[in-house]
Amino acid sequence: MIRLKSVIGSCILVSILSSALSANAATYYVATNGNNSNPGTSSQPWRTITYAVSKMVAGDTTYARGGTYREGVMRFTKSGTSSAPIKLLNQSGQFPVIECIDKNQLHRVLLSASGSSKNPIGWITIEGFEIRNCYNGIQLFNAHDVTIRRNWIHHARKGIVGNGTRVLIDRNRLNTNGSNAQLDQAIYTNGTAFTITNNLIYSNLSYGITLNGSPSSYYDSTRHAGPEFAVSANWNISNNTFAYNVNKGGIVVWGSTCNNARIENNIFYENGVLLSTSATQGVEFISTTCRGIQIKNNLAYATGAGAIQFLGPGAKAGVQYTQSGNIVNTTSPRFVNAPANPISSPNFALTSQSAAINKGMTTTARIAFNAISRPQGSAYDIGAYEYYTGGSTAQMLLSPTSARAF
Repeated sequence: MIRLKSVIGSCILVSILSSALSANAATYYVATNGNNSNPGTSSQPWRTITYAVSKMVAGDTTYARGGTYREGVMRFTKSGTSSAPIKLLNQSGQFPVIECIDKNQLHRVLLSASGSSKNPIGWITIEGFEIRNCYNGIQLFNAHDVTIRRNWIHHARKGIVGNGTRVLIDRNRLNTNGSNAQLDQAIYTNGTAFTITNNLIYSNLSYGITLNGSPSSYYDSTRHAGPEFAVSANWNISNNTFAYNVNKGGIVVWGSTCNNARIENNIFYENGVLLSTSATQGVEFISTTCRGIQIKNNLAYATGAGAIQFLGPGAKAGVQYTQSGNIVNTTSPRFVNAPANPISSPNFALTSQSAAINKGMTTTARIAFNAISRPQGSAYDIGAYEYYTGGSTAQMLLSPTSARAF
């Protein structure tokens, strides 16, 4: 009975604290003509993203207005809560640009708890920014319940890197990242329950996504908040478009703890630009011994100018993975403007003739990259875009320069 009363008392205390946090939640603003000595209000905004993220606590939201913010290390050190997350957002209709001052000085958006990077940090949303010329675009240390949505990350060493659990990476554009042909991926992460949906991932120097399934022995209590932050399982990689990645394919599945990954409804198009036709442009496997990987309803197409294989030879069908419903090298996805050879401003929206239309399975990727709800037809479309009548050329603009197409 004493224990029950203690539990009830703890629940009441948590409820009271959550209510207090919500009641005290603040809304702040950042503008290029602001000043960090200001109170951060709409009429007296702050000047830098760095200052804003250092000040926010659970329940706070900061809106960044349009313009270019020259920044160093933008470090989140505090967590939100499930009912009062911390949010860094673009102001509606405006397109803030984060340009790192010096990528050689580890300048990046960083989620790392105060005290020690081993401590968990979570319930944080980063949405609506162009992030360019940084050491890494966004880096996570023991992050949980984080949302990274509608950002354009380019010309970084790695786009999104780190470890965590319950991380959502949705509707981002990650392109032209990497300085090392073997090591620099658009997304390089480990941990459990990553959901990576509706992203455009193209023209990166190495892989589009590395599912880092390090062995269970990789967990180190001095570095990780728990085993779920170290080993990788239960990933969902669905409705993404991978194209033109230079020295590697779209996805690599590595290691022994990548159990129960779902790779569904993705388009793999002309990856491995500099590789031979015998190389993998879709999903590669390296030292893969995990089980339960499902590879379903993907569309893979390559003309042979580079790599052409959909699945690599490093895992065994029926043991490590099963596959079904995939469309492989039979028809082009027929994008609006994405020829076989890479171009600087491709448009991966689907035309009405695309074989990707209505060929997907139902996934959690309910809102497409172009902000259209799924499905528009009888079933989900494959890839980041959802086709709708009269809207195949529509682009979701994240850039302040509207001429830059996706």
